[in-house]
Amino acid sequence: MDVENESSLRIDERVFKKLFDKFYQALCVFASTYLKDDALSADIVQEGFVKFWNKREGFDNYFKVKSFLYTMVRNDCLNYIRDHKLRREDLSVVESLEFYTETLVEEEAYRMFYNAVESLPHQTRQVIMLSMDGLKNSEIAGQLGIAESSVHTLKKIAYKKLREILREYYYLVFIFLLNK
Repeated sequence: MDVENESSLRIDERVFKKLFDKFYQALCVFASTYLKDDALSADIVQEGFVKFWNKREGFDNYFKVKSFLYTMVRNDCLNYIRDHKLRREDLSVVESLEFYTETLVEEEAYRMFYNAVESLPHQTRQVIMLSMDGLKNSEIAGQLGIAESSVHTLKKIAYKKLREILREYYYLVFIFLLNK
C-alpha cells in the first residue's frame, strides 16, 4: 500500500511505520537546519512522531499528516531555540515563511533523489554514492574491485535510470539548484 495515494487514511501501526520510514530522515535533516545538532534534531522528530501517534485519529489523509509533521517539527525547533535561549543571529530568517518553504522544498528534493538512488541495483547504487562522495572513477574501481570501465558504464546506467525516475520532478531539482 502506498500511503500517498490513499484518499481515506486509517492510521494503524502498519501505516504509522510506513509514515515513519518515509519521513523520519527528511524531518531530521529539516530540524537540523534550525538546530544545527543532529542528536537534538532526532529527539525532536521522535517526540513529534509520539505526538502524531497520540493524535492519529484526527488525520484522514497523507497530506494532512505530512503538513502536521513538518509544521510540528518546525514549531518544536523554534520553541527549543526560544526556551533554551540559543544564540541564533539568524532566528528571524529561520522563523520566516520563506525559509520554511525553501527548506521544505529542499528536503522534498533530497528525499526524492535519495529514494531514487536507493531503488538502483546494489553495485550501481554503490558507484553513485561513492561518486557523490567525490571519488574519481579510478578510486571507485579500486574500492569496489572492478574495472574503471565498469564504473563508467555503471554511472551511465545509473544516470539514465535516475533521469527516468525523476523525470516528472525535474522542477524540484531545478528549484533546489537555484537556491544554492
